[in-house]
Formats: sequence, C-alpha cells, structure tokens
Amino acid sequence: MNTPKYIARKLGEEQKKGSRVVRISSMIVTVSVSLSVTVILIALAIVSGFRKEIFEQTTGFVGQIIVTPFGTDYMNDAYPLSLNLSYMDRIVDLDNISHIQSFAFKHGVIKSGEAIQGVVIKGVGKEFDSSFFTYSLLQGHFPQWDDSLPSNEILISKRMSDALQLEVSQRVDIFFVEESIPRLRRFTVSGIYSAALEEFDKTLVIGDIRVVQQLNGWKPQQVGGVELLLRRSSQQERTVKIIQEYASVYSEGIDDSISVRTCKELFAHLFDWLNLIDMNLIIVLILMIAVAGVNMSSGLLIMLFDKTSMIGLLKSLGMKNKEVRLTFIIRMGKLITKGMVVGNLISFILCFVQKRYHLISLDQSNYAVSSIPINLNVWAIILMNLITFALILSLMYVASTLVTRISPERSLRVK
Repeated sequence: MNTPKYIARKLGEEQKKGSRVVRISSMIVTVSVSLSVTVILIALAIVSGFRKEIFEQTTGFVGQIIVTPFGTDYMNDAYPLSLNLSYMDRIVDLDNISHIQSFAFKHGVIKSGEAIQGVVIKGVGKEFDSSFFTYSLLQGHFPQWDDSLPSNEILISKRMSDALQLEVSQRVDIFFVEESIPRLRRFTVSGIYSAALEEFDKTLVIGDIRVVQQLNGWKPQQVGGVELLLRRSSQQERTVKIIQEYASVYSEGIDDSISVRTCKELFAHLFDWLNLIDMNLIIVLILMIAVAGVNMSSGLLIMLFDKTSMIGLLKSLGMKNKEVRLTFIIRMGKLITKGMVVGNLISFILCFVQKRYHLISLDQSNYAVSSIPINLNVWAIILMNLITFALILSLMYVASTLVTRISPERSLRVK
C-alpha cells in the first residue's frame, strides 16, 4: 500500500471536519490557484491572438516572403524584376512554397471633388490570393478582370473612402507624373475594404497589374516583385536562405540581382511590439505563479502546524521525512489540480465569450485590431498548465522542508 497517498486521501476526507482555519486556508489556496491560472491562460490567449491577427494582416498585404530587385524598397516603381529568372522553377518546386504571386506598384495622386490624396496602386494578377481582402470587404467586390483588356477597377480602403467621400461604383481620377508630365487615368471603385495597418491602409489601392505595367512602361514579364506564401510559416528563415542560395548558385549571370525578405523584416516595428507583449506575458506568468506559490506555501504551513502532533506520531512510528513530506505534497497537489481545473474552465468561458461577441473593443488605429483578439492554442495551453503545475509544486516541495524540523519528542503530548 502507498502509505503517503493513503494518508493524503484521509487528510482530504478529514478536511471538512478539521479546524475552521484549515478549511478557510484550503479554500484560499484553491481560489488563488484558480485566479492565477485564469489570468495566465487569458493573457496567453490574448498574446497569441495579437500575434495571429498581426501575422495574418501583414501576410495578407505583402505575403510571407518577398522577392524584389536588389537595393530597392518594397514599393519600388522604378526598377522591374524579370519573371524569367533561370532558377524560378526551382523556387516554385520548393516543398514549403504553397503559392506565388507577382505585383507591381505605381505612385500617384487621387482626386475626388476638391479632395486630393497621395496613393500607391498595387497591381496584382489573376493568380493573386485575394482571400484577405475578400474577408476584409465592407462593400462591393474584389476587382475583376479578364484575359483580353486591362481592368480599371480598383479596391480602396474605408479610411480612404471616408477621407475622399468615395463610394462603390464611383469613378475617380488618379494622376501620375512621368518626366514632369502628369498623366490622368480614370478608375472605378469596385469595393471598399477595412484593415488596420495604417501605413498601407491610408494609401494602398489594389488594381490590375497590367495597368501598372503600362504606366511604368514595363513588359508583361517585368514586375515589381514576387510574393511567396508558405505552407509552414515557422520555416520562413530557412526558405529565405534556400532562395538566396539558389540565386547565388544557379543564376546564369544574366538574371536580375534580387533581395529576399520576410514580412517580419518589412513590418519589424509591429513584430518588435509583439515581442514586448511576449515579455509582458512572461512577467504575468512569474507574478501569478509567485502569488499562487506564496498562498500555497501559506496553506501548507497552516496545515503542517495543525497536524504537528500527527507528523510527530508518524515519525515515531518509523515514517521517514521524505514520506511525510510526500504526504502533504500529494494533498496540496490535489488542491492545485482542483484550482487549475476551475481556472481552465473560467478562462475558456471568458475567452469564448470575447472571441464570439467581441465585448471588449480597442482603438484600431493604435492596436491594429478592433477588439481584443483571442486565439486558443491547445498545445500552448497544455504546456502552460504543465509549467504552472510544476513550478507551484516545486514551491510546495521547498516549503515542505519544515517537516524535517518537527521533532517527535516535542510534538507528541499526552492528553
């Protein structure tokens, strides 16, 4: 028979009949662990939600890996990249590449009535993955075009439509300056989208890549760059290195020099902000575990003081210190488990309500999302529970060393 486990079970059964102080202490321990676990898991879900939302928005705008002419920025409209790279087929065949789409930019000025605003047209082709913009649509539809003629349909942001008082199906003039000579092109607003990346949202217009190529004076095989979508985002850096290696080893000398970057490099400020949030999560984790650990230790000490005579008796009967310690650790472990189960249930309910009904909103211009985002990652939750349980139990183990100082001779008294 497992003696420590048996005694721990009897202690639990006796708790209802024990002293009022021990009962209240056990209740405080359970509530403390529940609240700590609730705060930790909600913080984890929020941080994970921010990371997921920001990543989806950035990749929706620029893809996960961006290939552009060497030495140019992302919105370059002066130097084209040829799609006839000698190693392009090798890139296409990479196992981690799920989709490839080309783009081209053109800077201009949009005019609506008396209002004017600088804009950047991002030209995309029929192969463009429009799922992000389709999901973000408020009105209208994503620009549509056929194989015969370039389309003059454009997609604009809600921020731009509000500033310029534009509506779906409305015609709008955009001026482009070429060699100090302004050129006018008329477009039709096909749809309005809402996103939260202000640096793109306030200026970006989505249109037909063939129109942009014509405006830039480029050939059909010349584009501003290529965006790559990945099957496994965790292998971004590895895929970048492979593409760079292909460009170095398999280039035939006539290929354009390229620059290969990830969306994290283009949006470094956003991902640095996410890293700060991760640091906040670590601080919350440490504080909550410390609070739960202190309360658990206090509860254990109260229980030890209440059971001093029993500990002395067990020692006098030959029970070793480590077995006595294990007895109380098992008992406290059950309280920890109970508190963690309650904490998990509370956090899941609160997270579900927020994810479903968006009760707590945020200033989209500051946080890039309209409400607190929630993402429940099962494996991360399991790992966080295991870490929390292990750390709190470790604190219990340290506190239980008090058992070794209890002497049978002093603790036993004749009644």
